[in-house]
Amino acid sequence: MLKKILLALIFVITATTNVTYAEDDMKTVASKAYVDTKIETKQLKIPAANTPGVGAGETVMTYTANGNGQIGERGLYSDISSYDATTDGDKLITASALNATFTNLPTTDTTKLECANQSDGCTLWTIVDQTAYARGLPSGYTRLEYIESTGTQCIDTGISGFNTGNWEIYAKWLSPVATQTNRYAHVFGVYAGENYNTYRIITNLTDSSRYFIFGNSKAAGGGPGVAGAINQIHTATARNGSVIFDGETINTPTQGTALPTGSKLGIFCVGGSSKIIAKIYSVNVKKDGVLIGDFVPAKRNSDDVLGLYDTISGQFFTNSGTGDFAGPAAN
Repeated sequence: MLKKILLALIFVITATTNVTYAEDDMKTVASKAYVDTKIETKQLKIPAANTPGVGAGETVMTYTANGNGQIGERGLYSDISSYDATTDGDKLITASALNATFTNLPTTDTTKLECANQSDGCTLWTIVDQTAYARGLPSGYTRLEYIESTGTQCIDTGISGFNTGNWEIYAKWLSPVATQTNRYAHVFGVYAGENYNTYRIITNLTDSSRYFIFGNSKAAGGGPGVAGAINQIHTATARNGSVIFDGETINTPTQGTALPTGSKLGIFCVGGSSKIIAKIYSVNVKKDGVLIGDFVPAKRNSDDVLGLYDTISGQFFTNSGTGDFAGPAAN
């Protein structure tokens, strides 16, 4: 009987001691129990889905890089038919949207360096051929960063048919002067008169500190657009019913009469006149969502003539005005 009593007392003392040690551990900053308990409250929590304005079922988890260690979410863009820069500009794009947007991508042959002896610390390297997707130029042409005009040059693309379909013309350019030689100097333009739909981006001599953005109808033709800093790269897209300048929609003009069949797109000008002093980095043209013109600044090596190479048609477009373009090789 005495043995049973002693054994029971040992169990009670052991259990009490363990509880006391656990309580003491929680009071000791360096103890494992204390650290584990405190760290648990610091673990990053994945927030509930459906952040306002993001969209249920169309987000990915993100981790901020601004030092606050916040986990969040970012929306996905997947519908190429309804892009809105104000709500979709910061979204991640899905493969399905890319697949539907980019077809028959141009390729260019290039090379890369590849380690030949990884086990020895990559002291030897080999050159390996590869194919990359790019706005490639064929042999005989050198890509330029931009081509620059002096106010007398013009490129006639020959693209017409603006009387039907949904068009979108994009340009990236810089104007290095505050005052243009021509009163209505065009970055690009398709124009037949104020009573027609027009696609054009121009600067206006009457207010040289501002860019006047003209859309595709008479309704957009009378007023200024947004301030456009000199010596700053700008982008603009003229569409059916809107003009987007540096990512911002600045007007939604009322549609007018369709352009005549023969109206053609000019770059650095419109209709062979109203030329601009500017550097143009790229221009592309879409009809009904299909890319039909992709104009890249280039030099023809055989005679050092500068112009725009269309990677879609494979044609090289040179100056139809006077004087010569200038421009540095692309990096």
